[in-house]
Amino acid sequence: MTAAEALALARMFRHFGSKEFRGHSERYEYLSGVIADRPELAAPLLAAPPGQRLAILYFAAVQYLLRTAAPEHPLTAYLPTLGGSRGVDGELPAALADLVAAHGDALTALCATRTTQTNEARRAALLRPGFGRATELLGRPLGLVELGTSAGLLLLSDRYACEYRRGARVETYGPAGALTVTCEVRGERWPEPAATALTIADRVGIDLAPIDPTDPRATDWLRACVWPEQTDRLARLDAALAEVASVRPRLLTGDMVDTLPIVLSTLDDDVVPCVFSSNAVTYLSSQDQRRLVATLAEAGARRDLAMVLNEASQCGAELFTGQRPVQAGPRGVLAVGLLTLVMWRGGRASVEVLARTGPHGQWLEWTPQEYVYAPRL
Repeated sequence: MTAAEALALARMFRHFGSKEFRGHSERYEYLSGVIADRPELAAPLLAAPPGQRLAILYFAAVQYLLRTAAPEHPLTAYLPTLGGSRGVDGELPAALADLVAAHGDALTALCATRTTQTNEARRAALLRPGFGRATELLGRPLGLVELGTSAGLLLLSDRYACEYRRGARVETYGPAGALTVTCEVRGERWPEPAATALTIADRVGIDLAPIDPTDPRATDWLRACVWPEQTDRLARLDAALAEVASVRPRLLTGDMVDTLPIVLSTLDDDVVPCVFSSNAVTYLSSQDQRRLVATLAEAGARRDLAMVLNEASQCGAELFTGQRPVQAGPRGVLAVGLLTLVMWRGGRASVEVLARTGPHGQWLEWTPQEYVYAPRL
């Protein structure tokens, strides 16, 4: 490890500790500070491509190793997601150092070959009113096509019980007895389209590395990406994986832009394709984002089509409006997403920014407003 690499790792872990983990993961925040002072502990992370040298990948690799190859290691006792109950104390740094010393090669291999991959079923509560609004306008069954599907958990939004809460008002939409995903409603307006009954005729997901929900080794990587204290999120993941393993939607391996036209061609004419993404388009380059916009425009010229995006403004609404929607707030605010519906009916396109959204489905603020379709091509 060069001095420059050590400095870069130290800065990155210090940033994640203070900006990302603080208030959300006491253990990751503490260990990030330890690694910032001892960057040699993160040497395995240098095997990752430069753009992937992130604390979240490193810690996911650590958790995966503890889940699979080293379940009896003392570090496991500190992680509630692995059944541990030990709090942060002075022996935690030594436990991490011992794991790195004993399993450094395995950690290096994981960092070299994996990327952080999450699939938060709670985001279904953000998408449901978007699908409901599309159904209201179209009046026909939807064929869901997810970009960046991971294990396909969000392809089952209609099969979860989406519970919305604002003060004393609580409404649940979806089948009784299903996995419940809860979302706080902020602001003055209620997301009424969430109540619209959904008819889903097909479910297809596209991902560079889709995860088979029945493969324990594959799903263990998703579990490893859950932060240690988020045991409720882990339980929700396990329940959603069981549901998607039962339904078995089509999960295709491929580039989301290149594969999309092929998928659209397989959907029946009486089904309206509803392409959607949740925190996935943000990972595309600017060039690929423009290719996606062009691909959708070409498809929308030939058949009715919907696109539902739960993305940061610049990776979602702005791609189709050419402007920053007022709901997005000032530039530089990345923690707020926008739920955006782009529709093509009879070859004519329209755009509605429906809501502001929290990053993991915790809340939405219903703020529907129409915008002129001005695609960024």
